Amino acid sequence: MSETISSTAALVSPRSARGSDYLATLDGWRAIAILAVIFSHANLLSIGFLNDRWLYAYGHFGVDVFFSISGLLICWRLMQEEVQQERISLRSFYIRRAFRILPAAFAFLLVLGILGAVHLLHLDFMELVSAAFFFRNYTSLLGHLTGYPYFTSHFWSLSVEEHFYFLLPALLVFTQKKLRVPLLLLLTLTIVGHRYLALRHRPFDLIGHHTDIRLDSLLFPAMLAILVQPLRNRERFRRALELWPLLAALALLIVPVQDGASWKSSAIVVLFSLTVLGSVLNPHGPLGKLLESAPFRFVGKISYSLYLWQQLFFTGHFFGQYPLGLLNHFPLQLAATFLCAWASYHWLEKPLIRLGHRFAPSPIRRTTSPAGRSTQAAVTS
Repeated sequence: MSETISSTAALVSPRSARGSDYLATLDGWRAIAILAVIFSHANLLSIGFLNDRWLYAYGHFGVDVFFSISGLLICWRLMQEEVQQERISLRSFYIRRAFRILPAAFAFLLVLGILGAVHLLHLDFMELVSAAFFFRNYTSLLGHLTGYPYFTSHFWSLSVEEHFYFLLPALLVFTQKKLRVPLLLLLTLTIVGHRYLALRHRPFDLIGHHTDIRLDSLLFPAMLAILVQPLRNRERFRRALELWPLLAALALLIVPVQDGASWKSSAIVVLFSLTVLGSVLNPHGPLGKLLESAPFRFVGKISYSLYLWQQLFFTGHFFGQYPLGLLNHFPLQLAATFLCAWASYHWLEKPLIRLGHRFAPSPIRRTTSPAGRSTQAAVTS
């Protein structure tokens, strides 16, 4: 999610930068993912027979959509850099990642620290440290469940993505090209097998957020990104995934199955990854147009900030307390979340993203997207 939730890398067509239509499918998926997460954290909302009960119960699977986007897009861009520059610069990659991810995350943690200092929130020191150093998904080993304390519990997914950022670029740099797909497949299957054995002995609530349990959510789409690099393969995948909405429907049917089933986790990884890839390769049609619509693009662009700030305002479902009073109740909680996210994106993230690109300019200028369109990387990557 931090490439999603951590990088809103839109793929822009080479027409005029101002108003050029860009491949916004991934921003659309980010919008769906973050809204699902937000409403899974909210109190149940209902108007007569209309309610958000399904999202209330299962919206947390939006994080899995973020993982699918991240794995696909991060690997795709690294492969494109290698094609154009004949190498992958680890230094430049990590500089751009740091300027993209850390400022917004640290700003959020600073606000939490201030609110804790004035006793509006209950925080402990290890909670902030584990979030700042991205091992928040392993704090169950330090004596409490990953989900509590609440206000930094969402850093579990950012931690998983950070660990992926260290693994994938190194794998691409230090592995022969012909071994990359087999190695990613082997790592994916290893995670699947490890998860199956681990969940037989320990409950999902205790270990379900660990990197060694969830990393296949990023490794599998990364493998797909390599497989679709050759134009011939890309066309084969495009034809095979033309009916990607059916894969999305199948995933939604599986989602309500009891959490903790190992086979379910694996099925979700495969279905979400193929759905996202299929929509990118086949962006036409009603659902593709919906994903690329202006409201979805707007929400998708600020999805990382939304993911960070929603945890402060949406406290009802899991936390059950309202430390900020009316700001923790609908609709003010939604307005406050969007306001903080918009401010973070425009006044903090975008300027520092540009600064990061000055220190480590992106080598990708005009290239081809997974859909085969001529594209240009946007400043928010």
